[in-house]
Amino acid sequence: MATLGSILGTLSVLSILASLMILLRIVQSRRNTPRVSDGDALPPAPGLLSIVIPAHNEERVIEASVRGLRAQTRRNFELIYVLDRCTDRTREFLVAAAEGDPRIRFIENTSCPEDWAGKCNACRVGAAAATGEWLLFTDADCRFAPELVDAMLSIAQSRGTALLSAIGRLTFQHGFERLLQPVAATALIRIFPMDKANREKGRWPFANGQFLLFRHEDYRSFGGHEAVKDALLEDLAFAWRMHQRQYRLGVVDATRRMEVAMYDSVKAMRAGWTRIFIEACGRKPGRLILTAFEILVISVFCPLGSLAALVLGSIGAVNGDAHALTLASLGGCAVVLLVGAIGVIHERQRAPLLGSVLHPAAAAYVAWWLLDGVRMLRHRVPIRWGGKEYVLEPRGTLWQI
Repeated sequence: MATLGSILGTLSVLSILASLMILLRIVQSRRNTPRVSDGDALPPAPGLLSIVIPAHNEERVIEASVRGLRAQTRRNFELIYVLDRCTDRTREFLVAAAEGDPRIRFIENTSCPEDWAGKCNACRVGAAAATGEWLLFTDADCRFAPELVDAMLSIAQSRGTALLSAIGRLTFQHGFERLLQPVAATALIRIFPMDKANREKGRWPFANGQFLLFRHEDYRSFGGHEAVKDALLEDLAFAWRMHQRQYRLGVVDATRRMEVAMYDSVKAMRAGWTRIFIEACGRKPGRLILTAFEILVISVFCPLGSLAALVLGSIGAVNGDAHALTLASLGGCAVVLLVGAIGVIHERQRAPLLGSVLHPAAAAYVAWWLLDGVRMLRHRVPIRWGGKEYVLEPRGTLWQI
């Protein structure tokens, strides 16, 4: 019993330290990350904006995409949809939603070179037709508040960025989204802290492919999508390689003005996030394992251990065990701080707080996605994305991070 108490007490202490660290990092991130509302007070950016949207079988979201962009306060733009090997009704819904708006046109792309990722190739096709001084690549499942584009352009103009990216809010319409999205997004933010992406010194390069705003001349001088043509996360590839060549980058918190409906099923979510994690971890099995281990310890073992410490310690304290009172106090403190930290994580992502109740179960599921990524790399399991299959080669051994 004493051994069990020691284990539970240790887990409770770890929970307290982890919760305090999480809360501290959230405060730091909020303080050091620009918000899209910062652009409201800045002068408007001059010049034509070209918006390029690659669309592969997007009938689910294409109408909302068109309506949201047509409603922007920014009127000086051209909107180019690249219908990339579509086999559904994307074109039909797009034409109906556009209602003849002369700013909107589409290109039907019927092929993809073998050595190109599908999305990169579609973006290349759209960029070749773009004429604006600014070039925005976004996705069909992104929904923008009316002031978003103008504010982001003003920030890019004032900061002189070659590439400015935005982080939006994920949708929580389905139960599986409310349960799993906050954990998955937090894991990605843990790998790429948003505030560190804006540092002048010691920058951790990061960009979000759901919103990539370039100065067109910088996009061309870098080499455009051809420079990242085989990347399955072209956003990270742009960020890493542009940072190496000393282009100015930035990331903005747009969670109050940008919403992304990424997946419509658990199967699609699992496949999508597994691909993201594999690429974000540099296709390194060891790093995937380490990330999964961190999630399991902090979000599964520590909460369960703290709760057990509170319950068993309380029972022992009632029976007059002085040591049990200490255990109950540690467990209670850990539970309160964990609930607070998890609640702040959900609030930060505009996620329903009710989903935080099952946070440990969701964390275990997301950790499994990470470990499944290790299996896929080791056994060369193909990843299907954007109408193509890719077999990814692992980099390093299981123990190399």
